[in-house]
Amino acid sequence: MERFIIVVHGRVQGIGYRWFVWENAKKYNLNGWVKNCDDGTVECGVEGIKENIDKFIEDIKKHPLARIVKIEVKKCGEIKNFGQDFRILH
Repeated sequence: MERFIIVVHGRVQGIGYRWFVWENAKKYNLNGWVKNCDDGTVECGVEGIKENIDKFIEDIKKHPLARIVKIEVKKCGEIKNFGQDFRILH
């Protein structure tokens, strides 16, 4: 199990992007959360198998309405044990 914080920059708010991220997290059996940030980015914390996280990152680039400028991926050393769920935070 590995844990990453991912920040997606670009046009990613107001287009259903968090739900898109949630669907992909479920698809790859990842735990964690996703939220809109005040600066217009979307941030998510994910835990799971590295191979699944890599596939997840590739898939979240494919939202049809998003205009992604940059994705920051930061590996976190400590597993926070998000439980068995992926949540959309408001």
